[in-house]
Amino acid sequence: MSRDTAMMEILGSILSRLVNVALGIVISILAFVWLVEHTTLHMALDAVLAILIGVAGTFIIRFVFKMVMHLVSLFR
Repeated sequence: MSRDTAMMEILGSILSRLVNVALGIVISILAFVWLVEHTTLHMALDAVLAILIGVAGTFIIRFVFKMVMHLVSLFR
């Protein structure tokens, strides 16, 4: 493996993690806004639930993308 290939893999890994964190934050913010508007729970409980929803949503979206990639590779 050349040095350039290793560097690209490292950068790809870092960018992948940053995208996952950004996706989790976006899902958490959307969940928090929805929870505040539609529930009568305490705001701190809304925030905790929104964080949990953001983490779970990120894992679910990553899983769905991996399954789609797997299906695409099956039909090649």
